[in-house]
Amino acid sequence: MILKEKFNSIIKSNFVQQKSRMIGIEEESIIYTEDNRRIPVNSRKHFSAVDFLSLLNKKTEANGIYSLEPGGQIEWSSPPFQDLNQLSMAMKSHHSLLYETAAEKDLRILDYGLEPNFLPEEIELIDNKKYQIMDKYLGQNGKMGKWMMRNTSSIQVNLDVTSTRDLEEMVFVADCLHPIAAYLFSNSPFKERKKTGKNNIRSIIWEQTDKKRCGSLVNHGILKRKGLIDRYIEFVLNVQNMFSFNQNRENIESHLTIGEYLKKSNNISNKDIENALHQIFTNVRLKRFVEIRGSDRTPKGFEMAPASFWTGILFDLSTRDEIFNVCSKWTKNDRLLINKSALSLDDKVIGPDGKSFRKWIDWAGRLALEGLKNRCLNEERFFQKFFNEVKKHGPFSLQRQKNVTTHYS
Repeated sequence: MILKEKFNSIIKSNFVQQKSRMIGIEEESIIYTEDNRRIPVNSRKHFSAVDFLSLLNKKTEANGIYSLEPGGQIEWSSPPFQDLNQLSMAMKSHHSLLYETAAEKDLRILDYGLEPNFLPEEIELIDNKKYQIMDKYLGQNGKMGKWMMRNTSSIQVNLDVTSTRDLEEMVFVADCLHPIAAYLFSNSPFKERKKTGKNNIRSIIWEQTDKKRCGSLVNHGILKRKGLIDRYIEFVLNVQNMFSFNQNRENIESHLTIGEYLKKSNNISNKDIENALHQIFTNVRLKRFVEIRGSDRTPKGFEMAPASFWTGILFDLSTRDEIFNVCSKWTKNDRLLINKSALSLDDKVIGPDGKSFRKWIDWAGRLALEGLKNRCLNEERFFQKFFNEVKKHGPFSLQRQKNVTTHYS
C-alpha cells in the first residue's frame, strides 16, 4: 500500500489551475549524412550524432533540451507554454538552430516517422548501458523492439492536469482516440527501400515491441475513467523491470517486476518511482503530467499539428465532455475494434457503432478544431491546414508514396 501511495504522490504532484495549464512537445528527427547514410551515433573518427548533440547544446539559448535517442535520433524537448502560439515560436527557433547546424556539417534532417532505408542491424546503438540493456530485453520480448529503438521518430505531447478527475478523464479520452491520431499523423511511407502501402507501419512496430508494457491501456485491463490512476499503478507494478542500479548507481539488468524490485529497496526515492514510470511505453502514459505518444514525426511545417489536435480535444472542457460522453459508451470490443483500425490506413474499415473509421476521424478532427476555436487564441491555424490535407489526400504516409517509383534516397 505504501508503494502505491508513493506512485500516487508522484503522479499527482504537479496539479495546476485550469488557467495555468501548459503544453510541451518532444520532437525526434532522423539525421542523414551527405552520402545518404545514417549519421554514426558515437564519437569516433567521423562526425557523429554525439558531436551534433554537443553542437546544438552549445548553441541553444534556454529553448528546451536536446538529447539523443538510441539510434542517434535527435530529440528536442520544448519548454512548456500556456498556448500554442508561444510553443510555435519556440519551435521556429529550434528548427532554425537544427537545420542551420545540420547544413554546416552537410547533414540532412529526415521528416519521417520511420527510417526509410536501413535495417536496425545497420544502425549503431548509442554507447549507453541503459539502452544496451533495454535493447537486449526488447530483443527477447518482441519482434520489433530494435526497430522501435533505432528506426522510428515521433512527436510526443505533454499536457498539464488540474486534478485526479481531470487526469483520469484526459487519459481515458486520449487512449480512446489514439487510433485516430495514429491515422492522422502517420508519416512513414518507406521501409527497407520499399513503399509501406496502407500499413500504418510505426503503429505496427509498437504493437510488436513488447505487449506487456506497450499499446493501449484497454489492452492492460484499464477500461474506465474512474479509478484509472490506481489501475495504472497496479499495471506498472506488475511489468518486468528492465534495469535497476548497483551501489554505484550504474544500470544493471533486472529479472524482477517493477513492484518486486522496489519492495526490496529500503529507501524508495522519487527518482526510483520516476524511473519506473519511464519504463512504460503505452500510447498514453502517466508521469507528473500526461504524455501522449504514437504520432509519427510529421512533415516539415506540420510539427505543431499533434499538439494542436490534443490541445483542442483535451484542454477545452466542453469539447472534451462531448467526446467523453461518446467514448464512455464504447464497449471493450468497440475499443479493440478501433485500435485494430489504427494498424491500417484504410479509412473504410468499420469502427464503433457500425460507423466507418473515416467518420470517426472526421468527427474527432472537427471537434479538435472546435476546441481550439473555443480557446479564442487563434490556435486552430496549427491544425486546420494539416487536417484539410489529410482529409483531401489521405495521411502523409500515403501522399508521399504517390508518383514514387523507387525507394527514398
